Amino acid sequence: MRSLESVLGRTGLKIKTLGFGGIPIQRVSEEEAIRVVRRCYELGLNFFDTARAYTVSEERIGKALEDVRDQVYLATKSARRDGEGLLEELEVSLRNLRTEYVDLYQLHNISRREQWEQVQAPGGALEAARQALEEGKIRHLGVTSHNPRLALELVESGHFETLMIPFNYLTPEPAERLLPRCKELGVGTIAMKPFGGGALSNASTALKHVLLNPYVDVVIPGVMSVEEVEENHRVWSGDHALQPEELESIERDRAELGDSFCRACDYCQPCPQGIPISFLLRAEKQMLRRMGWSEERAQRVAEALKLGETCIKCGQCEERCPYGLKIRELLPPTMASLRVHLENRTIP
Repeated sequence: MRSLESVLGRTGLKIKTLGFGGIPIQRVSEEEAIRVVRRCYELGLNFFDTARAYTVSEERIGKALEDVRDQVYLATKSARRDGEGLLEELEVSLRNLRTEYVDLYQLHNISRREQWEQVQAPGGALEAARQALEEGKIRHLGVTSHNPRLALELVESGHFETLMIPFNYLTPEPAERLLPRCKELGVGTIAMKPFGGGALSNASTALKHVLLNPYVDVVIPGVMSVEEVEENHRVWSGDHALQPEELESIERDRAELGDSFCRACDYCQPCPQGIPISFLLRAEKQMLRRMGWSEERAQRVAEALKLGETCIKCGQCEERCPYGLKIRELLPPTMASLRVHLENRTIP
């Protein structure tokens, strides 16, 4: 069994290999969110990731960890491509997190070449991030991406000390070349979306799969309840070996989801028709199977289907999708099936 501690690449930060992903705590009360973050700390986790884009997530983490700031590592991100915008967001993040510095600041979602060119341009985000490094407002600089091919170029540029990338058994591409190359270059690796955005059938199995990879320094599952925190901790601190039934469940997921698996990154947006593409692609297998029907969900599905009917097949979504999904082919049968389930209130 691998160690439960890791050094995050050339940052030198000594972290636990299980961290905290800050997206889901937006969806619960502030009191519950603070309780969740604090429970992670009580269980010994010390790497907490959030982003300026995650609405109230930074504020809640700041409130939960202010009195133990020197015992944890805080990571946040900016999706601004211009330097002025990045520095403005950094100041907001510092206030929200109640700290004078961020341990790891990341350029958020550099998944398309034009984004990479924008942040490198004079007056761009990369230039401003270096300024913040010199001023001590950030200690280390990283990058996040949903595009493994471009991510290889990002880490080889030498600008970044860490890389955050989606990695799970339905998104295995990073393990082939990218993650080993990061290790060679001393770039710390942060695995996001270990549960496939909720699509994978068994969270414990999915977490084990990522933890078993020796090239992953830390995995950051998103959690929104103390029970989820404790379950992840139980899996992390136990035996990571995958049992025969778990291997079978992995193969079932791979066979069932195949090329239609939407990672819910929403980089297909904005749709000129306002179609909620990822919601439609994920509603059956990932929302209804987990949560069932309610009046609110039924209304949301009905509204999404109505928007989906306005598709003009322009293909902009497919051009943006980092996973090459054939969205124009996937939407019509997905919507037809979803419409039947809506009418009959059945579960896929």
